[in-house]
Amino acid sequence: MLYTVMRTLVIALGCTAAGVGAMHMLQAQRYQIPELRRQLRRFGDRTVGADVLIAAAAGLLNWYLPMLLSLVIQKEAFREELSRWLVLVLFALVCALLCIFRLQIPQKKPFAVTRRMCRLMLLVFFINLAGCIVLPLLSITPYLLFAGTDYAVLVAALILRPVEDRINAGFYRSAQARLAARKDLIRIGITGSFGKTECKQILKGILSERYRVLATPPSFSTAMGVSRVVNEQLRQEHQVFIAEMGAQHKGEIKELTKLVAPKIGVLTCVGNAHLDSFGSIEAAAQTKYELMQGLPEDGMAFFGSDASYGDRLYKLCKAEKYRANIGGEVECYMRAEHVEIGEEGTSFELICADGARARMHTRLLGEYSVRNIALCAAVARKLGMEIEEIARGVEKLKPLRHHLELKRGGEIHVIDDSLNALPEGAAEALKVLREFPGRRILVTAGLTELESDADDKNFAFGTQVKDCADHVILIGPENTRALMSGMMSRKFPKSAVRMVRDAADAAALVEEIAETGDSVLYEGVWPEEDGEKG
Repeated sequence: MLYTVMRTLVIALGCTAAGVGAMHMLQAQRYQIPELRRQLRRFGDRTVGADVLIAAAAGLLNWYLPMLLSLVIQKEAFREELSRWLVLVLFALVCALLCIFRLQIPQKKPFAVTRRMCRLMLLVFFINLAGCIVLPLLSITPYLLFAGTDYAVLVAALILRPVEDRINAGFYRSAQARLAARKDLIRIGITGSFGKTECKQILKGILSERYRVLATPPSFSTAMGVSRVVNEQLRQEHQVFIAEMGAQHKGEIKELTKLVAPKIGVLTCVGNAHLDSFGSIEAAAQTKYELMQGLPEDGMAFFGSDASYGDRLYKLCKAEKYRANIGGEVECYMRAEHVEIGEEGTSFELICADGARARMHTRLLGEYSVRNIALCAAVARKLGMEIEEIARGVEKLKPLRHHLELKRGGEIHVIDDSLNALPEGAAEALKVLREFPGRRILVTAGLTELESDADDKNFAFGTQVKDCADHVILIGPENTRALMSGMMSRKFPKSAVRMVRDAADAAALVEEIAETGDSVLYEGVWPEEDGEKG
């Protein structure tokens, strides 16, 4: 009896723990069930196949181990009891190791044990528990339940969807009412394919020179994330609310716009992010444009000029609109000129169409950051801020952690761009490295989190390396073959390329070859193992 109860609980808990990879996948995809289905189809050979093998192995071991033990143990009852407990303990260990391994699989966001996730885990456990009770009644070993761990998560998500929708609707209505009651609050929405978080932080930093500002934290860019911030953090003293608006599907920006009701909309750019879910860049552009379509009649729209869909949407926009860019190729309300990037940060001149101008300096690196500063400065200027106030705000800006972050101290210049996962960001990081002194060393494992066309995009990344780096350290041949091919197509010296096993080996090699005054870019990887990145 004790063994039966323990077996039921251990197998149910083990299957639930092994399903944490699918739970993390679902959470990273904003709990979109169609996206979980797509991911399970995409990675089924890695996860489901492994689960089937483990389930079959546990079932066979449970059957054959007593026979093997009969060679050394004569007493049948003891032999049977020992074998059953050995298999159960071994199964628990495998489940624990698999849980740890699957939590380390890179996702867009770290795994978070939220209330919603706890509800999902609990239901997955009860589904597995029910399976562990029913299968033995059918004379089937419950270990075979392990073959469907990921699909138990899918079933639980489907069962919980109506419940979660009702819970979310309550939070949404509460936040909407709180915002509607604040007629004096300046509400700003920021969207774009990339650069949203940096743009939000820049705008908050600049506006804080005059206003009391509340901005959504990182990873709070969904309707539920924004609702939570409004419900828990919005206070009467706040004068400005900035909401980052992320989307992977059509209609999500529209939903956020209805919630926040922004008077000011900011579009950083339109790029190739989330094309697997949008289907095309045109669909992505239209989704981002939902923010501008939701502005009131007296609203203002601000666009970052990107020589692509951002400029097309600017031309389509019927609202009061403004554009920002670097240089004078395109007519803009706010532009940055004479950009200088170096080990002390970035300097540039900011020029407004109303005649205001000022020389500015920031610790942020890269032309894309300068473009975002110009875009945010345009918003600040239209809100009545003086150019001197804007300059003070720009001077105080701090880089986002692990996004073109210049590390202070030491004899070499270290640029940490370890959390970048986009081709556009990698290209910008190489441009920054090109402007730094000494020998320039690139450390990368390639672009490892791409949703589609990974080889083509890594090849293109490799073609950009030659004029920006003198030495390259590649991590792991399985992810860098296409990148290496791209470098070789541009005749990058093969003798200047080194291959290592992991980030720690790369850091050791940097210490060996880097000299005083050299510059190192960590692109998509970071050698520290102190949990800082998470």
